[in-house]
Amino acid sequence: MVNAQDFIADMFEVIDSSDWENLASYFHHEIQYSRPGFFVISGLADLIDFYRNRRIILAGKHSVENLCASDSQKCVIASGSFSGFDRGNRPLTVRFCDVYLFQNEKIFRRETFFNSPAV
Repeated sequence: MVNAQDFIADMFEVIDSSDWENLASYFHHEIQYSRPGFFVISGLADLIDFYRNRRIILAGKHSVENLCASDSQKCVIASGSFSGFDRGNRPLTVRFCDVYLFQNEKIFRRETFFNSPAV
C-alpha cells in the first residue's frame, strides 16, 4: 500500500471534489461503512449512492490533523475537522475521527465518529 497519510489525503480530496466515480480507487467493493445516524453502508454501489443522494453535506473540505497507522498499515486512524455546507446551504463545522481497516490495499471497513449528531 502507498503511504497511509497520502492515501487518506488523496481519498478526502476525491470526496471533497465530489468525484464519486473515483471512490472505487480507495474503497473495497464490499466496503462496510458505519456512521452515527445512518444504517450501515454496505458495498461500493451503496457508498456511491450515499455520497450522491443521502449525505447531508453538499460541499466542503476535510482537514486531517492526526493520523496513526499500524506497522502493516492495515489499520489506520485519522482525526481532524470538516468545514462546509449542508444541502440546505447552511454552514457546517464538525470534528471527526475515522477508523479504517484495509483489505487488498483498499478500505474494507470504515467507522466515523463525530462531535455532533448525525452529520
